[in-house]
Amino acid sequence: MAQFRLSLLILTALPLLSGCVAALLPLAALGTIGKNEIDRSRAKQELVASGAIDLAIPVGSVTIGLDGESATGLPAKDDSFSGQGGAFEIAELNLDDNSADYGSQIFPSSGPGASPYANFAAHALTQSARQEAGEGVESVVLVPRVDIFTPETMECGGKPLAVLIDLDGPTGGDLIKAETLYRQNGLVEALNNLHSAEISVIWLSDQPVAASARISAILNEAGFSHSESDDFLFLDRGGEDRKQVRRWDAARNYCIVAIAGDDRADFDELYDYLLEPDGAITLNHMFDNGWFLTPPPLVEATKETTAKPDDKEG
Repeated sequence: MAQFRLSLLILTALPLLSGCVAALLPLAALGTIGKNEIDRSRAKQELVASGAIDLAIPVGSVTIGLDGESATGLPAKDDSFSGQGGAFEIAELNLDDNSADYGSQIFPSSGPGASPYANFAAHALTQSARQEAGEGVESVVLVPRVDIFTPETMECGGKPLAVLIDLDGPTGGDLIKAETLYRQNGLVEALNNLHSAEISVIWLSDQPVAASARISAILNEAGFSHSESDDFLFLDRGGEDRKQVRRWDAARNYCIVAIAGDDRADFDELYDYLLEPDGAITLNHMFDNGWFLTPPPLVEATKETTAKPDDKEG
């Protein structure tokens, strides 16, 4: 009888508590999805299974995929690809130097010696702090077949954080054939901060998968990737593959909190089809708020960029 009265009391109180419970449940749910509860290993396996290359895996190493089948982390060699050969070196790009590349002129730094990637990294780190505090974070990758008038982004709940960085420059320079590459000032420091916050870095390029060994070596030589970090290289998988599809694949496994690119189409391919790119006014709020226009991470050295002051006359 006493148990019956207790049950009746609880049922009677439910209407009074329902409003409070409804208010508290979402906050509690968000609070339980912290970094410790996110399955980073699963996210990594699924991204690699979709064709991304784990930069922590040495050339020719073999890993086991989700289906139990063996999968190669990086192709050991592809003799049919002509862009593999040639030594290269990485040089720091001095933003104050007259020999700085076009990118630093198009995308000026916010202050003397400042990195053009500083705001990009700061935004991602802010989202990491929000996740640590149990607050909600949002992806900056638009959903497939997005309604441009009411744009939505990919679902983010329960996924580890990551950023996308586009490697391709607008001039069509071929990184894998370059003998000398300029590295953007301050990018290494920005990436180190992201890695410290357990934010993965996914590098995107339209170079073929056959070039992965070469590009992986370049990223390593530039100090952009580390064996202890969950970083990935996502290249053209062949067939009808598109960079946009790779963005979606990345966003299905990771919460993409920031994207860096030198062209608006690096954020979504819809900009390739708009007659007036500025016409997508509903997306303007994304810029500097998840989408960051930055110079390419690496630029090929040219006669103009490497010329000495004495050589410019006559």
